[in-house]
Amino acid sequence: MLNNLNLKYEYDSDKDNLIEDFYMPVLSNSIEYYRMSGFFSSSSLAISANGIADFIRNNGKMKLLCSANLSKEDFEIIEEINDNPDEFIEKSFIRDLNNLEDDFIRDHVEALGWMLANGLLEIKIAIPKDINGVFHSKVGILKDENDNFISFSGSDNETAAGWAYNIEEFKVFKSWDTSEEKFAYSDLNKFNEYWEGNTLRTRVVDLPIALKNKLIDIAPHSKYELNIVKNCKPKFKLRDYQEEAVNSWFNHNCRGLFEMATGTGKTFTALSCFKRLSDKEDKLVTVISCPQLHLIDQWVGDVEKFYNEDIIIAASTNSNWKYDLKSLKNDLYLGLVDNAVIMTSHDTLSSEFFLDIIKKFKSNILLIVDEVHAIGSSKRLLALDEMYDYRLGLSATPSRWFDDEGTQYISDFFGGVIFEFGLDRAMHEINPDTNETYLTPYEYHPIFVDLSDEEYDSYYDYTHKIAALLNNKNKSSNSESVSKYCIARQRILNNAEEKYIALNDILKKNEGIDKLIVYCSDKQLPNVQKILNKNNVFPQHKFTKDESARKSKKTGYSKRDFILKNFEKGSYKALVAIKCLDEGVDVPSAENVIIMSSTSNPREHIQRRGRVLRRAPGKEKAVIYDILVFPDDDSSFSARIFKKELIRYKEFAKNAINAYECFNMLNKYYRRFI
Repeated sequence: MLNNLNLKYEYDSDKDNLIEDFYMPVLSNSIEYYRMSGFFSSSSLAISANGIADFIRNNGKMKLLCSANLSKEDFEIIEEINDNPDEFIEKSFIRDLNNLEDDFIRDHVEALGWMLANGLLEIKIAIPKDINGVFHSKVGILKDENDNFISFSGSDNETAAGWAYNIEEFKVFKSWDTSEEKFAYSDLNKFNEYWEGNTLRTRVVDLPIALKNKLIDIAPHSKYELNIVKNCKPKFKLRDYQEEAVNSWFNHNCRGLFEMATGTGKTFTALSCFKRLSDKEDKLVTVISCPQLHLIDQWVGDVEKFYNEDIIIAASTNSNWKYDLKSLKNDLYLGLVDNAVIMTSHDTLSSEFFLDIIKKFKSNILLIVDEVHAIGSSKRLLALDEMYDYRLGLSATPSRWFDDEGTQYISDFFGGVIFEFGLDRAMHEINPDTNETYLTPYEYHPIFVDLSDEEYDSYYDYTHKIAALLNNKNKSSNSESVSKYCIARQRILNNAEEKYIALNDILKKNEGIDKLIVYCSDKQLPNVQKILNKNNVFPQHKFTKDESARKSKKTGYSKRDFILKNFEKGSYKALVAIKCLDEGVDVPSAENVIIMSSTSNPREHIQRRGRVLRRAPGKEKAVIYDILVFPDDDSSFSARIFKKELIRYKEFAKNAINAYECFNMLNKYYRRFI
């Protein structure tokens, strides 16, 4: 309650932190907020995200009376809401009250639209009747559920700069204080008079009328607002198992591997290790490496929640990265900086220039490697240099497929797996904060297809060619040919023509399906997109290596960012992916997956399933449709194909809601082949 807060009668930004000392606590304890302001910007929602989020959770409603000056972005979103509020609500990215702070900081303009569309915010425009006049009243009223209220009036506007940067001051009056109540009620009555349009010199119009009659002026950006919003950091709470992982890392001298299922918060856990270590170390350079460029951008967004300084991007997306590293080396040597974060790719991490420059840093160095299994190739292993004082590797599956040597090298360098939180635990343990399992329950629906006679003959021919090469005395010289034939043989299973019929059947039985990811091969891609369009699954978009991860200087988004953002909002019903969605990319809104094509690498199965098991607001379960080649004859050769596909089937089925049904379906195949 407001009367329980230790409020001062005056706040001055020269001495007080207006956000932490005033705005956040009073908003968190209020259910009504009335505001008159000369200028308004939605950036104020981000700078006070914690308080605004608590206000909304209290079922709070806000009334804003402001001048006709709005930012271009606010104006555009308000126009969109005015045209179709229901459509905006449907595609809104804010769906979970528990994550409001993050959502408001990530996109305060859309947060403004969400509040308007959901009836949480009313805006009216004040226009002085004197053409030379300016509406400049600055009064705020906040009420709690017991009808206690405060008023504040002074110099600040409803903008991030006004709240956090400018030198502002205002007086506060409390309704429960007999010496101040007359001033509080005076401000309340003043607001009500303006809101109802009962003043002589000011015309007050509803927001839709102001838009329709072109009464809104586009105001320029404050040069401070972007930085202010960027530096507004949400608060985080570690889950019990994440705390256990962090403690384990410190107990192992800040070295080790985290083997954590996709969707269980590997990134957040790793960054908590980084934050705790950086708080202890006087000088620390942190190097974070990812296998793909688009994952770097994703990591940067997460790192910024823990780290306020600029992040150096050492990758092809930054043409100046070598210069940046040289400058950092000099700054560390001269003592001009003590801490730095470098984001890079696995390929750059193992490059000669990168290794040479990092070795010259006068600092302790922490290395964090995401998807650590991908660092194990002979060339990339050069990255694992002894110069790194602290080491942390992350993966759902740190073991490399058919590469015991690479797996052992990674394990030895990092110090072995020191914490595990596998899929079984994540699917069955209850998160005490939500009373739900950590990952979303899922149904598994296998669909069986067969090879055509031509496909079967080709598969048979490749198998005999592989066998002949393996039986040859010069096995080592034949390894390249064996590998080529194995890939060609797998492609026959991946691209079986009957899979298109199966895809059509799935879509017809699930009319209106959306939030869908279809995994296919490059050969299947055009046909899959045609079949989706034919079944009214559109708009949809492909997600392949051709969609650039490079950010546009004009928009700040890459093409991949744009596609994922629109999928998250529901603008795209489906994504058609080849491999780019296998590792690390966050698409928690995805609820349905259709697997048209897959390798026999178990890591790929785990990663693809993980894309659809992340929790998201309103998501009760996920559904995986898996199209497999299960031959329909009794030959020993068909038995080999069955056993090959069976590995993925069993992996997916064992943790599914309908596991019993899935394993029952195998009975006739077991009798035939095993």
